[in-house]
Amino acid sequence: MAKGAGLRAATTLARLAARGAMRALRPAPAGPEGGPAFAQAMRKLAAAPEAAAEIREFRLLSLKPDEQGWVEAGFEVAPGEEVTAIAAGALWASKALDMRFGPRIGVWLRAGANGTICKTQSAAASLRMAEGGPLHVVAKPPGEWADEQGRFDPAFPRAGLSGAFDVCLIVWKNGALKGLEALARAGDHEGLVAEALERARNPVRPPEGWRYLWRLGEGEIYREVKDADAHRICCHTNEDVGILQFPADFPLTDTTELRWRWKTDRLPCDLPEDIQPTHDYLSIAVEFENGQDLTYMWSSSLAEGTIFRCPLPYWDQVETHWVLRSQKSDLGRWLSEARPVKADYARAVGTPPGRIVRVWLIAVSVFQRGEGICEYADIELVDGERRLKII
Repeated sequence: MAKGAGLRAATTLARLAARGAMRALRPAPAGPEGGPAFAQAMRKLAAAPEAAAEIREFRLLSLKPDEQGWVEAGFEVAPGEEVTAIAAGALWASKALDMRFGPRIGVWLRAGANGTICKTQSAAASLRMAEGGPLHVVAKPPGEWADEQGRFDPAFPRAGLSGAFDVCLIVWKNGALKGLEALARAGDHEGLVAEALERARNPVRPPEGWRYLWRLGEGEIYREVKDADAHRICCHTNEDVGILQFPADFPLTDTTELRWRWKTDRLPCDLPEDIQPTHDYLSIAVEFENGQDLTYMWSSSLAEGTIFRCPLPYWDQVETHWVLRSQKSDLGRWLSEARPVKADYARAVGTPPGRIVRVWLIAVSVFQRGEGICEYADIELVDGERRLKII
């Protein structure tokens, strides 16, 4: 680490510690709490006759962020069945720095020992199971999987966090919507049933042609808006993380450009984003055939033109950040961009590969639990007469 970056990191950590101390004096709730009160409330709701008539399976589990690994729920699911997960509690990475993670990013499910993993979209959400088998669940804080079957990468041990998620799992006889309507008539607990019901009634779908990166799971961060005047993707992140991907098989030549417009209204962090505890940001990225990606980001504090390797484990091997915008006067304004991707890659990463394979939108707000709001429009890859319109 360069001397200037090292000093900046030390200063940022000192500011975080001071903030943590102030928050400790006036602690804010970490969301709905787990424990006996949560378990008692969920059992009471599920036992109400109207709700019980809709429930096929009901389980309460406590998930800890240690080497516990996948936990069997104690029942099987069939392909197409809907499972509702309602969770409370928090996982703590550092109480001194006030770094905690909620169930929105940390509750994962799979059917069978080798099923494909899937993540809940919030603390109270429903999932349609693509595969059948014994249901397994795990508390998985931000980190890395070895594969899509949920094996843990031994290079990233799961120790070092405290806390727990208490999770209520319900398999419905006639689907999540009908079941949650019955559960809501029986009552609620800290708004969690209402939250699950709202998501069942009005699910947030990824924009057409895009999908969330499986490593971080599905989310509700991005919404597609089409009207008479514009086609754009709106991003709203708050205490979560998500990467949206669009397939883009495109040659990388000296004249290849990534073009787009964006408007950023709010940044999720007000500190330099180049260390792990403050790595909350908004960006657009290009993924290459060699597995590397280059991300053009907004920064609250770093100078425009700053280039740095991602500070997170796993991502430090594949991702490079380029601060494209950081002027506060540009917030709230639509800005047009055009980047010479090959030249940028050569400067930021090294010898360029031959092809682009995907375009990403990235939103991270999990570390400082802030809020980020931005919009994207007119994204395209252009090389002479060749053009790939993305939105």
